[in-house]
Amino acid sequence: MDASKDRQRLVSPCAGVCILHTETKLCLGCYRTISEISHWQDMSADDQHRVMAELKHRKAPDRPARDN
Repeated sequence: MDASKDRQRLVSPCAGVCILHTETKLCLGCYRTISEISHWQDMSADDQHRVMAELKHRKAPDRPARDN
């Protein structure tokens, strides 16, 4: 059985802060690239899950970690 066929499409992780970091080119709200943002609705569920898994590892270098 192919587990990828059971994957559900995901809601966009957009945080409503659409500002791109000048060096990393990642959105400071959701940490996606412009390509990922613009193609989100066209992505397969597997691709959406792959991007979501990568987001937790992405951070804009000028955004300090929050202690709260």
